[in-house]
Amino acid sequence: MSFGKVDADSLDRNTNLSEQSSSNEEDGILTAMSAVAVTLEKRFGACPTTETSGNVIRRRDVAGFSLAEAAYSAGLALAPHCHSHAYLSFVLSGTYTEKYANQACICEEGALRFLPPAELHENQYTTTVRCLLVKIDPQILDRLRDHAPVLSKPGEVPGLASSWLANRMLREFRADDDIAPLAIEGVLLEILAESARAIGEGNGSNAPGWLRRVRETLEDSYLLAPSLAELASIAGVHPVHLSREFRKHYQSTIGEHIRKRRIEHASQLLANSETPLSEVALTCGFSDQSHFCAMFKSHTGLTPAKFRDLSTRP
Repeated sequence: MSFGKVDADSLDRNTNLSEQSSSNEEDGILTAMSAVAVTLEKRFGACPTTETSGNVIRRRDVAGFSLAEAAYSAGLALAPHCHSHAYLSFVLSGTYTEKYANQACICEEGALRFLPPAELHENQYTTTVRCLLVKIDPQILDRLRDHAPVLSKPGEVPGLASSWLANRMLREFRADDDIAPLAIEGVLLEILAESARAIGEGNGSNAPGWLRRVRETLEDSYLLAPSLAELASIAGVHPVHLSREFRKHYQSTIGEHIRKRRIEHASQLLANSETPLSEVALTCGFSDQSHFCAMFKSHTGLTPAKFRDLSTRP
């Protein structure tokens, strides 16, 4: 039996074609990688990493944190930028708008907000604003992450405890005794712990757009108590469906949410003003001082008078 002679030229051509194909694939991969690199470069090139702006009035450094009281002039606009560290910001006075990729938030007096590192954002200061800014060392968040969830998205740190702790942080920041640094560190760790607890609560991250519109409406009108029919009309859904979906995504009824926001507003008035309790009750939508005191204690475990005393005590 005899076999045909193998054509050496044919083998060479096949080998060359195989090598050329392999070379083309490698070139394609390199081209794709280069395109990704250019895209990343453009993206991060458009997001300058900066320190915080504003006129720093006072600064203090404690273990793992750097605190600064800063003032911003009315009309100031900060172009899109990001920071290398995470920040807490406590609005002491004024109002400003903070914009992210797909949302804008109005930050008012008393708000305590968290901003993760490398989060692209821009700011518009509609009034003169003062904030207490807290720069957080990455090691602090790493240690917390070993034990509990850590906020990874920008937003307000919710809850009465956070509001009370933020005011305590401000007082300790302004204190001149040698205990203040230890107290500041303890308060800040408690605030971060509160934020971790809030992660497990319904934050509406998967809520449909119409339900988020309702939530935003409530943030603007919780002192006015809009009717369920009005809210359903804004959402374009049936009131029953609205009630069911709100509870599903936010783990509370609409009425409970309004009451909680009113209590939070009252806590701000108690901590930052000398407004009489009867006036606080009416301002926050309660029928009378007795009703307000009962609801406040059921939410906080403290009477309004005791809460004010603890909040203003040096």
